[in-house]
Amino acid sequence: MFKQGSVESEILRSMEKTLVTNQVENKYGFNRLAKAADLLNTAASIFERAGMFSEAEEITEVLRSLAKDLK
Repeated sequence: MFKQGSVESEILRSMEKTLVTNQVENKYGFNRLAKAADLLNTAASIFERAGMFSEAEEITEVLRSLAKDLK
């Protein structure tokens, strides 16, 4: 169906776009950013349960980077 690298890249691009959009909206409050982080955490959990550990780690790194930028 889909090549794993292709799906992986598309998900990563989509998440990055969502995070950037949410960072712009950050000046209006943290609700959307918090929701995005929660959804990313859910995605990481789904990847882990599916045995896709490197994908889960990539999402975790995005969350760590986001947390670092917010400090």
